Amino acid sequence: QRITVMVRTGLAALAVGLLGLTASAQESKMKFELFKGKDDLTHWRLKAPNGAILATAGQGYKAEADARNSIALLQLQKAGAGATFEVFEDAKKEHRWRFKAGNGQIVAASSEGYKAKADAEKAVEAIRTGAATAEVVTVKE
Repeated sequence: QRITVMVRTGLAALAVGLLGLTASAQESKMKFELFKGKDDLTHWRLKAPNGAILATAGQGYKAEADARNSIALLQLQKAGAGATFEVFEDAKKEHRWRFKAGNGQIVAASSEGYKAKADAEKAVEAIRTGAATAEVVTVKE
């Protein structure tokens, strides 16, 4: 089974499945990138094998350890009782997803909107299966 995730980047659309990789091959190539932002805080993003950004924390962290803990929550998909992925429609009528901890805090979110709800759901499924084994690397911005 192939998973194709559409991610809008500006006017262009990138597809994870364009390379014809199987889901397990794609999963092993996802990676989390840790980086210092212009705000001098540590941020992270989850990248697909084709370089498309699938997820971000949506916030920066003063301590790198806190950013790594946020990544671990998404990798384990256990952020307290009631933790869940949600797919929703935003104000622009695009579909997005977010991973919320049991206390309601957003741990991770889609970096961009998807035209079809099914594409947002496919992204969630790819992250559910691929984030756990994604490598965590530090990069310079």
